[in-house]
Amino acid sequence: MSAISVVLIGSNTLFRQSLHQILDPNQFAIVAEGRDLASVRALINDGVMPDLVVADFSTHQEEDFESLRQLREVGGDCRIVVLANELSLCEMARALKAGVDGYLVNELSVEAFSLSLLLVMKGEKVLPGHLAGKLATNVQDFEGVKLVDAQRNLTDRERQILQCLLNGYSNKLIARALGITEGTVKVHLKSLMKKIAASNRTQAALWARNNGIAGPVENFGAT
Repeated sequence: MSAISVVLIGSNTLFRQSLHQILDPNQFAIVAEGRDLASVRALINDGVMPDLVVADFSTHQEEDFESLRQLREVGGDCRIVVLANELSLCEMARALKAGVDGYLVNELSVEAFSLSLLLVMKGEKVLPGHLAGKLATNVQDFEGVKLVDAQRNLTDRERQILQCLLNGYSNKLIARALGITEGTVKVHLKSLMKKIAASNRTQAALWARNNGIAGPVENFGAT
């Protein structure tokens, strides 16, 4: 599989250089950079059509929302992800309306950031992991809604499988590592994905990373 072509946007040179360092070149190929979103449209007009645009949104201006809308119109299948300093429900809603595929907060770990970009490339919308808590705190319509602690409901085996997913294991490798059958792996996967509301393996791995499930896989014995 060829690397995902990426255009980095940000007025801060250090921001762009940092992304150069943290993005795995085997997965992401940075083909161009720009200081603002208007520069992406210029690149597209010159025949450069990236798979993904990653833009620093920490110092955005009002006109950047219009630039996002214009980029969405001319960008075809190009995915757009913005990185903000903090979660603002209003700004996030406006960015999503303008056509972004991901709105992330830059407190993410390197692994979670990369997983988020891969998830976006699979056609998913990616939002901050603590969004549910923000909604429950700030939106009146969410008052009284009981938030389920999915992590508390996971079994030891399901935690192990999430650790395996973070390491990129296939079902066959998970079964070998944990001493269980592939059929049992599938049963556990179905159960844990339902508990954490994940629709695929990448989403499950991202959830695990955001919720502190990491470290070496330990074998508790087959269950």
